[in-house]
Amino acid sequence: MSALETGRSLFLLQLVSRLITFVLNSSLLRLSTPEVLGTASIQFDLVSATILFLSREGIRNALLRRHGANTPLANVPLYLGMVVATAAVTLYVWTSPDSTTSQTDFYPALALYVVAAWVELSIEPFYIRCLTSSPTRVGVRVQAEGLMAIVKAVVTFTLLYTFPRHALLGFGIGQCCANGALAGRYLWEYGFEGYLWAKGYVGSEARPNCRELHGPLVKLAVVNTRQSYIKHVLTEADRIAVGRICPLADQGGYAIAMNYGGCTFQLA
Repeated sequence: MSALETGRSLFLLQLVSRLITFVLNSSLLRLSTPEVLGTASIQFDLVSATILFLSREGIRNALLRRHGANTPLANVPLYLGMVVATAAVTLYVWTSPDSTTSQTDFYPALALYVVAAWVELSIEPFYIRCLTSSPTRVGVRVQAEGLMAIVKAVVTFTLLYTFPRHALLGFGIGQCCANGALAGRYLWEYGFEGYLWAKGYVGSEARPNCRELHGPLVKLAVVNTRQSYIKHVLTEADRIAVGRICPLADQGGYAIAMNYGGCTFQLA
């Protein structure tokens, strides 16, 4: 795939994802309360983004620079994600007011968002293989992420329309189904070889050598991970502030405005 085709595919992916998200949130505003929409679209999404970004961003950048698809380091984000998720969820629940945590299905829905993040982290070796293979398999990534957006929209809308009293749980199930579809597309492409263990490290006789988790590549990953913490705070500063300061109803309105602005930017 040429650089032009790659850029066009990624642009279309971003455009379609933004449009689907905007249409979904606009529709769900009529099926759920602003409080539920604010909890799911601002707070739960922020928790999920925190787990994903802090667990994989630094390692992913290091592997893509060094084309490290066949290293056990590609599996570290999943295990790091378990630690990050524990810290992030504990801090989030501890600092959230009763008006947030007392909502129907709050804790099951939050747990589903965490599980969905782990599912996405589990296919990180496949993502690295897509972008480091020769030629690159950007088409697989575009199909997987496009499928994820569509499944999330369809499942969430269907559940909220059918069970409006369990809106938060509908958001959580939609998130899990979406990330399951993402993982399914990569599994369809590569099979179970490499799932949870990077390619070349499958089976009891080929367990990864811990000594390979040292060296320049790991040092680069550590440096990138440290930088990603600062980058994440700067990137998500608006949602962090809105989630801590604004009432839940206002957070729902902000989610709609943010998605509308995102679509306008993509179309401009």
